[in-house]
Amino acid sequence: MGKEQADALTARIVAAYDASGVAMEAADRAAREVGASAGERLLVVARALRGWAFGDVAAFTLIYGSPVPGYHAPQETVAPASRTPAVLAGIVRAALEAGELTPPKRPLPGPSLLLPAAVELFGGLPEAPFADVVERGIVLWSSLIGLLVFQVFSRTHDSVRDEGAFFDFAIAVAAEGIGLEVPVGE
Repeated sequence: MGKEQADALTARIVAAYDASGVAMEAADRAAREVGASAGERLLVVARALRGWAFGDVAAFTLIYGSPVPGYHAPQETVAPASRTPAVLAGIVRAALEAGELTPPKRPLPGPSLLLPAAVELFGGLPEAPFADVVERGIVLWSSLIGLLVFQVFSRTHDSVRDEGAFFDFAIAVAAEGIGLEVPVGE
């Protein structure tokens, strides 16, 4: 891949990450303005990312689909790519600070598995019993993206009657892993 092609691809990737980040950030800001709980905020931002993904399948596929052979993302993609986990981390941090998290039934044994950048994005490591909440947040994030991949690429359409309701349910189940209650079906 030539430099010109790589630069054009990088610009498209940055634009896709920025657009998805804007969707989530706007949804979270609106939810905070009405005093939503962390669980409500999580559902709102997950739905916003889902709406963006279905609204721009090509951009979603570019950043969450198969890698482009011969392309290696440059450093300038890191900040835009961090917007999604930053929104999620902010919600989890707010839930922790507000006492909205239930301690895990099965804490992660041993030392932290995190790289310093992940700890920094979260704002530091919490004390026990929430010392592994950042790792659990990464599981939540990967569950969200995996669920979107399944739905965008039509892997759930022949398994569930209502993909939107299933999406909400799946987010609620994934949030249980960090001890956060997401209200669904109310």
